[in-house]
Order: sequence, then C-alpha cells, then structure tokens
Amino acid sequence: MPTKFPPAFDAFVEPARARSGLWRTLLGFVLIAILFLATTVSLSMLLLFLGERIQPGLGSRLAFELQTGESPFGTMALLGILAMMIPVLALVLRFLHKRDLRSVLGPSRRIDKGVWVTAATIVLALGAANAAVTFATEDVTQQWPVLTWLPLAALGLVFVLLQTSAEELVFRGYLQQQLAARFQSRFAWQVIPSLLFGSMHWNPATFGDNAWLVVATATLIGLIASDLTYRLGTLSAAMGLHFANNAIVMVFLNVQGQLSGVSLFLYQQDAKSPETGTGLLISMGAMVVIYGVFLFIHRRRR
Repeated sequence: MPTKFPPAFDAFVEPARARSGLWRTLLGFVLIAILFLATTVSLSMLLLFLGERIQPGLGSRLAFELQTGESPFGTMALLGILAMMIPVLALVLRFLHKRDLRSVLGPSRRIDKGVWVTAATIVLALGAANAAVTFATEDVTQQWPVLTWLPLAALGLVFVLLQTSAEELVFRGYLQQQLAARFQSRFAWQVIPSLLFGSMHWNPATFGDNAWLVVATATLIGLIASDLTYRLGTLSAAMGLHFANNAIVMVFLNVQGQLSGVSLFLYQQDAKSPETGTGLLISMGAMVVIYGVFLFIHRRRR
C-alpha cells in the first residue's frame, strides 16, 4: 500500500507491515505490560524472600531501597526491572509478530553507532550547560568520594543503557512501527506512544501538583525521540538521546531521593514546590527551542 512517509521511515516501518492488525498490536502491548508487571512482582517477592532467609529484616530493607531508589542497590534494581521489558518484548515479537528484536532498530537491524554517539554527545553538551547553572544556583553536595563513585558509575551506566534501550525499543520501536504500519496519522504513531510513555512518569505522591508537568515533560521527550526516528529512519538517535539524558541525572547530578543512589552530586529540591513546576516549564520551553534549531539546521542541510 502506498504511503506518505519519507523513504527512510517507510523502510523503518516495513518489518511491522506483515502483521500490523490493530488487535495484534493492542494485544502485544497488553502482553508486554502484563508480563512486565508479573516479572516485577516476582522479582520483588524473590528479593524479599531471599533477603529474609539470609538475615531477618534484610528483605524488608532491600524492598524499601527498591521502592525509594535512594541507595545504589535501589537505583540499579529499579533500572534493572525496567530493563526486563527487553526480553518481554522479544517474546511478544517472536510469538505474536513472527519477527525478532533487531527488527525494531531499523532497516540495518543494528544500532548505528555514529548516529547514537552524535545524539548522545549533543544531549551531554546541553546537560553540561544545565549542570553548570545548577552548580551556580543550588547548594550542591558530593555524595561519594570519586574513587568510590567510579565503579558505581560504570555499573550504573550499564543499567541506564539497559533501561533507556528497553523504553525506546517498546515505545519508539515496537509501538511506533506497528501503528505507523497501520495508520498514516502522526497522532496514531507519534502522539499515542508518547502519551503512553509520559504516563509512565505519573507520580503525584512525589511531585504533587507538578505530576502533570512531569508527565508533560516526558511526553515532549517522547515526541522529540519519535520525530527523530521518523526523520532518520532508525531508533539509534532516540536511544542515544535517552541514554545521555538519564545518565547525566542518575550518575552525575541528581535531586536527592529521585533514583539518586549512584549520582556523584546531589542537591535538595522540593518536588512539589511551585519553583519545581516553573523549572519544568522552562525546561520544556528550552527543549522546544533547541529542537526547533535542530530542525532548521537539518532542513538546510537536505
């Protein structure tokens, strides 16, 4: 069937077309959610059981750390649980869609290292500028001695890579491919997956009235990652962008208590305060401007 997609994105979507029935995609997403939740509950219960067998009270303490993410174990365990979406997605693709996990990466069926590194480098540069502002305006403390932090950072980066890759494979890979194979509308293959991705970040207990702004920020990041995938015809840019963004926060500079167990530097911030909400609005505005500049440069080079 003829499409209005540019050749690069058309080739990206092609692997999904053979089995693009809406019922199949919806069932696939529901199965991913169910299997992921089942895996999460099973691992949490196993952790609690084994911890209590090793030492009374240890299981409860580890479960608390897993819930809060304020220790190295808690942070990496939470990221590891999110990474379990990768084998779950692989099973859904194999048995429901008769294709393998590599088919969601793009026509080359691999990560384009050049594209990945370029996207990650741009985000790291922007993150460095933002970190400089934070150091100048906030009371930043060092959580770990550098020599203690280095092995934690190395392991933390592995978990961040797995977690961000898992989310990109599901939302910008699987869902975007499947829905674009069925629908021409951007609302279907770009907005819906981005809204679902944003909804994963809904946490009113932590963010209070700012929770919807956190969801909006994550949704905007999803829209940008989705548009990059559309324009480049590969998942690599979105994966590099997502990895660099999360690596800066979770490994280098973070707010105390928000998956902060591995971060080298911490600063205090009331997640429910109006100032946090204003900061999120400014962040979204900056993302729109920066991505607008990227689109202008990208179009000039074509």
